[in-house]
Amino acid sequence: MALFKKKCQYCGEKINKEDEIWAEVKVPEFKGVCLRPFCSKEHAELYQKNIKGTPRRNFCPRCGI
Repeated sequence: MALFKKKCQYCGEKINKEDEIWAEVKVPEFKGVCLRPFCSKEHAELYQKNIKGTPRRNFCPRCGI
């Protein structure tokens, strides 16, 4: 049992360490791509389709809001 389980970036479900699927995806808050955990390959693909074109929200990199 891990103390800190990762959560799927698409659905928010907790992921077991051996079941993690990492993918480089575009994150709206940042310019480039970031490595993020997903619970399945389908969720990684759905995230890339749905989030890729999302406009940047109000975000302050200094305070994390």
